[in-house]
Amino acid sequence: MDGAAWAADMFSGLPYFNPSMFINLSGLCASTKLIQCREMGVYQCDVSRKFEQNPSDVVDLQRADFLARKKVVDAVEKWVESKEKGEKRVMEEWLPILYDYELVKGSAKRLKDRGHLIFTDMTTTRFLSVMCFGDNTSSCEHNMSFEEDYASITKANAQRFFSLAKYLYHGKGEPKFVRATYTTLQLGLHPEFLASVDKAPTSTDVPVFHISEDNFVPSLQVGEVERIDSLLASFKKKPPPAEVKELVTGTKSARPAVDTWLLGNVKNPNVCAHCGDQGQKAMSTCARCKLVRYCGKDCQKAAWRIHKRVCKAPSARMKALCA
Repeated sequence: MDGAAWAADMFSGLPYFNPSMFINLSGLCASTKLIQCREMGVYQCDVSRKFEQNPSDVVDLQRADFLARKKVVDAVEKWVESKEKGEKRVMEEWLPILYDYELVKGSAKRLKDRGHLIFTDMTTTRFLSVMCFGDNTSSCEHNMSFEEDYASITKANAQRFFSLAKYLYHGKGEPKFVRATYTTLQLGLHPEFLASVDKAPTSTDVPVFHISEDNFVPSLQVGEVERIDSLLASFKKKPPPAEVKELVTGTKSARPAVDTWLLGNVKNPNVCAHCGDQGQKAMSTCARCKLVRYCGKDCQKAAWRIHKRVCKAPSARMKALCA
């Protein structure tokens, strides 16, 4: 049973209960975290405390992955502290809100679909994205066998994250940019990445990608949008209108293509939402919300008592209102 399900079981009987009230710092769902940043505040979603621990105490990251991310978190924190306050300008703050994510629960089918670090400022309209590529011991398995694809994976993930933020924040503080780069075991953050975060890089040779309204490519897939709408329904929110969906999905030919070597296309293991069993075997998906999988009918039946309280699909009436 995951944290959200446990919270639903404990508190769903209370007035005004909403599953978005419970923040899981280890959560992988970027959609949930973006919603919570707006509703609960960025400070509540700050994951930097995760990297104040001993690597051995962080069980969801391999040591190599933990150290690579911690190095970036520390570098951004040092950069923020080094910036001078203007006479009438409050010092900018940037905090990490994700360290390993998929756009929405169950959407990452392959390793290249997973993102790593996301930082945001206090307006939640400007984002920094950093992919941490490691060696063969890294859980992400983004290793040297497809080093040439680091740039394309980083850029594609930035495009997808911008599309996600544009979808969730439509009409109310839409994203200004997602600035992305990557690190490796040999290379840390490129100096230009933090030199001037509001401006595009001076050269295409620099491994920095600045995605804004001027150059963003609609990158969400229809199935991902359906999952996001189910998540919004479970949070008692109305999904964006049809024209916004079209704006962030576009066509298959227009979406960024990422050609990777073998490991980049390795499928992520399926995980049973009830017993936690995982592997490459096929698992049934909840037909209503499409957000969770089960290894068999027994687990699905056992989980329904709790899952039904947060399992929501956009109603026909709500879909009609957004059409």
